Amino acid sequence: MKKGICIVIAVFLLLSLAQCSLKAPEVRVTGEMTALEKEVLGTYRQVKEDDTWMVASTRSEGKAQTEELSPEKKRVLKAMQDQKFNKDDIDEFKQKGYVGENNQGFLSIREHEDLNADDTKMKFVEKIVTEENSAREVIMDRVIELNDTLKNAVRENVMTIFAQMNQDNSPAGTWIQEKLGDWIRK
Repeated sequence: MKKGICIVIAVFLLLSLAQCSLKAPEVRVTGEMTALEKEVLGTYRQVKEDDTWMVASTRSEGKAQTEELSPEKKRVLKAMQDQKFNKDDIDEFKQKGYVGENNQGFLSIREHEDLNADDTKMKFVEKIVTEENSAREVIMDRVIELNDTLKNAVRENVMTIFAQMNQDNSPAGTWIQEKLGDWIRK
């Protein structure tokens, strides 16, 4: 009797284990970050940190401090402020599918029936996208200007790195343009 119970338990355990499947963890193989990517990201972080600090000190010191900034730093500060101001709208546009991250580091307006049906909405999206793309270009130019390695790099390569960064930082569901030009949802 004990032997029969042991056999039943053993068969039950074997059948239970047979139904279990082992799933290997998902492994992503990515290449090492290129030297150019390291240069772009490092300089970008530097610009964000330095210029964010300047925004904070400018606000605390008042107008007198703002006038001491170079015209280029003022442009970068305004670009960063525009990005922060428009972030909520851009996130909403991405979520609704109005815009996507293209493969050159900028936003692109996508064909969408809501935009086609509402001229006021389309003009608002165009305005915000134009502001964002202008801000991105100012920041890209500043990153290139501050790094001697990037001054000698092909601009399209730098733009591709910014595109990847913007795509990586976009929420799931955002339209993303792949390197060859196809659009997919993230």
